[in-house]
Amino acid sequence: MINKSSNDRVLEHRFGLYQIQKVTPMQLLQRMLIQIPRLELEHLLYQELESNPMLEFIEDEEVYETQDAKEEVEKEDLLSEELKKFFAEDFSTYFTSTEIREQPESQIPYIPTLTEHLRGELKLETSDPTIIKVGEYIIDSLSKEGFLKIPLEDISEHFEIEIGKAEEILKIIQTFDPPGIGARNLKESIQLQMEREPKKWSLEHKIIEKCWDEYEKKDIDKISIELNINSKKIKKALSNIKNINPLPSSSNYGEIRYVIPSIIINKKGKGFEISINEPNLPSMRLNIKYLNIIKSPKDYDRKTVKFVKDWMNRSLFFLRCLEMRKRNFRSVINYIIDQQKDFLEKGILFMKPLNLFDIAEATNLSESTISRYIKDTYIQTPRGVFHLKYLLSGGVPWKGGKISTNVIREKIKQMIKIESKDTFTDEDIAGILAKEGINISRRTVGKYRKQLGILSSIKRKKENKIYG
Repeated sequence: MINKSSNDRVLEHRFGLYQIQKVTPMQLLQRMLIQIPRLELEHLLYQELESNPMLEFIEDEEVYETQDAKEEVEKEDLLSEELKKFFAEDFSTYFTSTEIREQPESQIPYIPTLTEHLRGELKLETSDPTIIKVGEYIIDSLSKEGFLKIPLEDISEHFEIEIGKAEEILKIIQTFDPPGIGARNLKESIQLQMEREPKKWSLEHKIIEKCWDEYEKKDIDKISIELNINSKKIKKALSNIKNINPLPSSSNYGEIRYVIPSIIINKKGKGFEISINEPNLPSMRLNIKYLNIIKSPKDYDRKTVKFVKDWMNRSLFFLRCLEMRKRNFRSVINYIIDQQKDFLEKGILFMKPLNLFDIAEATNLSESTISRYIKDTYIQTPRGVFHLKYLLSGGVPWKGGKISTNVIREKIKQMIKIESKDTFTDEDIAGILAKEGINISRRTVGKYRKQLGILSSIKRKKENKIYG
């Protein structure tokens, strides 16, 4: 370490003589390719194929005919010693998006409740125990319309945190789907939805923010005067606002939808075979017709040679990044499946607690990168089709370790399923779980029961009387 004198530090402060670490365009590209969510990656790859002359699209049938693009190059006797140095010897000159020849059919995945969905999103966003604890409390406190009716002051007081911290945690939840979730009133719900596309809703947002009372009365003239904007534009903006559903959870969230899983898990011997399936990502390879220019640069002008080399370097770097992303993605999947193999073999009662921090520690990747990989990723397993985040869950202390909250919820569901006319109260269930060493409060049992959509013991007893 270099020790700087106080004079050196003064000079740095006065004249800005700081050592600034600059990020190169290639580093930015690498970071983007490795971390970007899959849906955004698809757009980026097609964009690169369109602009980069050194890359070409591989048709589906060609993907499996071509074992390695290097073999093609060698067949054409283009790999001189100079070219071998140009290409990394251990690197394939093409990228294949999927490992599966026959695409699986669309499947109906397990559909979580809105509460389960929001809790899953929260755990993908952070591993911070305080944020998760407060965030889950906020999620569990949402009304059936998706609004937060409890004042943030009460939440900050309950958890003994600053009001600003409670606001910060609420803002995290408000970024989740469905849009507008966690709003405290109709006005905030509409604003939150508009803020997702600020350019599209510029005027509309201004109306809601500055002229809410006039908007509710549909007083076009007053809004026009207040904002100094033509009344025709105001009228059109009000018509646009009508298309926004101000009740976040009254949309089609949770409806049955079909998906094509990105990960296929099959039982093979004593273990599991994992296949990556990303059919929407284009397969690509180097356009080898340009290699002659690199092989015989003297036959071409300098400008042409430089153009080809620059683009070829970018292409190789681009393909390397894609392969690195694929390896990282696989390492994340391998770790999750290894941790949850008991669940895959025996069922939900054997699911282990697992969070982003655990995966990050094991794979040496950042939590944010892992979160992006998991987002929008479905997995087909012998137990059914799930969103990948379903395999991640929190845990509570149990027998010197932890037990997954998903397991506890399943235990509660099974208890209630086999109960007789004497229905179990939340306190009864807490007592039964305590005998197994699972110490959770009556209130927590009630919270999990509600998440499962199960009625209280009193209401269940009434139903039993009616339906026998």
